This record gives sequence, structure tokens and C-alpha cells, in this order.
Amino acid sequence: MNTDDDVKQKDPSRAVVIAISHDAVFDLKEEQEPKAPAAASGVLNPGPGFPFVKAVQRVNEKLVEKNPNETLLFDVILLSSKDRPKSQSEVANSIKHYGLEITRLCFCNNENFTSVLRSNKVKLFLSTNTDYITKAQDTGVPAALLYGQRGTATLDQLRVLFIGDSLGFSEDTTDRPKDEDTGEDQLQSVQLTQSSLEDLVALIGEMRRKFGRENSPLCACLMTVCSPRNVCVRALKRLRAWGLEVDEAFCLAGAPQSRLLAHIQPHILYDHGLQYTLDVPALS
Repeated sequence: MNTDDDVKQKDPSRAVVIAISHDAVFDLKEEQEPKAPAAASGVLNPGPGFPFVKAVQRVNEKLVEKNPNETLLFDVILLSSKDRPKSQSEVANSIKHYGLEITRLCFCNNENFTSVLRSNKVKLFLSTNTDYITKAQDTGVPAALLYGQRGTATLDQLRVLFIGDSLGFSEDTTDRPKDEDTGEDQLQSVQLTQSSLEDLVALIGEMRRKFGRENSPLCACLMTVCSPRNVCVRALKRLRAWGLEVDEAFCLAGAPQSRLLAHIQPHILYDHGLQYTLDVPALS
């Protein structure tokens, strides 16, 4: 379903297609609670993923400003449950109300959402649900966590944070993260998404190079959580080899992350299939 005839369709051969659940972009809690002002008019209130959509839109606007014929753009699609017809109309109304550049609204069941991701050539799936993230990664689709931003959310700059412990793995298992929950199944998931992640990183790197170091609408960061410094260095080199020069890099080596995450305020937190215990604020 195309949500708005006025939205220019992206070039499918170049677009960076990102899928996100509609209940992350919009707040559906008012369905069980007294109607909020926006919901009373058939328009949903913004949810935790709303700042991400606005920030992506900002990147697209700046890319088109630099080159009106630009084809390397983000293409955001929403996934919506088939069993909530009332929500479907409210979501479509809300997209138009807020002027969101969303080209498609895909209806699917929770059981078959991964097939929808593959059929739409999704390069990144975003969710607030770690189980869905794992399911997507297990089918080879890169998936990341929507970060719960505190305070004033960033709308004019898209911030992507890669957790790079797994990116810095070598054949020597002695330098892998000392995490008892990191099992062989997770490591296989990392390997499965490796090639598709490389493609995603290359495209983000190509976008990033279109802007200068100052006042860029796109910021990419690298952080290693519990690995030694040499792993962080290898992760940094791997991202560079894939075509991405990150704006900032941090090696925590087991140190607390809360203050750093609060400083970076990422919209996207990509951990490449290894579910580290991060100080991530709850999404509400």
C-alpha cells in the first residue's frame, strides 16, 4: 500500500530500504486509554520511533538539496499487523498529518514478517522488540534496536551507533567478548548477516561522504562494549574497508555505557546479533 501519492518513489536499485513497526513510530496506548487530543481526531500521537523517521527525512532533504537527481536515499516502510483494521486507517491518517515521507505500509502477521522484509528488499529492520530483531537476523536481514532517547529527541541529525565487538573478531577466540551468553548460535547469526551488513555499511558510508565533517545530517559512531582495545581497532578498520569513516569511536572495555549513550543519543543501535547488556532506556 502506497500511503501518499505525493511521495516520490525511490529508485529501488539504490534506495536504502528501512522497515519499522508502526507501533514504534506511533503511540497506540490511547486505544486502551482515554483519547488524547491527537487521537481524538483519528491521528495517533508520536511514538519512540518518530524522531528516527524525522531524522531520516532530514538526511533525504539535504541529499536532494545537494543534488536534485540524487537516487541514494532512505526509503522508510512501515509494518502493520493485519488484525487491527482500525489502527491501519489511523496510521495512514497519521502519516499524512505529520508529513512523514513513508512510501509503503505493509500489512503482515507477526509470524511472516520476515518474508515481507525479504520481498521488499529491506536493508535494515528496526524494532523495540529484541525477539523480532533476532528473528530478522536469523534470516540474514540486518536488524537493530530503536534507542529510547531521553529528553529532547534529535530530529535534524540521524545518529547510527554500531556496537563493534563482533566486527573486530579474529580467528583467535581469545579476544572475543568475555560474555557467557555469547553462544555458537549467536556467532552463526553474526556470520549470516555479515554480507548484508557490509552492503548496508557501504551505502551509509557513501551517504556520509556526501557531507562535510561539520553540520552533517548523518552521524555514524562505533563503540565496543566489553572487548579489548585491539578488537575496537579491528572493528574500526573493517568499517573503513567497507567504506564507512565513523565520526566517533569509543572502546569501553567493560566500562559503564550509560553516560556515553546519553551523549551520543543514537536513533539506531546496531549490535550485529550479539545481545550485550546495554544501559538502554526503556521505550515507552
